[in-house]
Amino acid sequence: MKEKIAVIADSATCTGFRLAGAEYTFSLSGKEAEEKLAQLLSDQDFGIIIVTERLLESCDWRLKKRIEATAKPIVVPIPDAQGPIEQSESLSILIKRALGLDLSKKRD
Repeated sequence: MKEKIAVIADSATCTGFRLAGAEYTFSLSGKEAEEKLAQLLSDQDFGIIIVTERLLESCDWRLKKRIEATAKPIVVPIPDAQGPIEQSESLSILIKRALGLDLSKKRD
């Protein structure tokens, strides 16, 4: 079974992902974006959910805790047009949390 990728972001970012072939893009903000994110977290068909950092930052703390506790789907924050937020997690940290191993460490 092929897992789906969803994008929740501003209009420009969604357009870019649609041009790259992403099928499930949602140009939402505020409460609508939070509700869609919560809905996608419950959908086992999705393996990756891409959201803008600012959207994720504005989410309710309960939803953030749910995201942290969930290994699948993995939620990947990306910078928006305004640029990256300093305190965001790196992709390697997200992968380590999802898979339980550090891909950046060299094997002996």
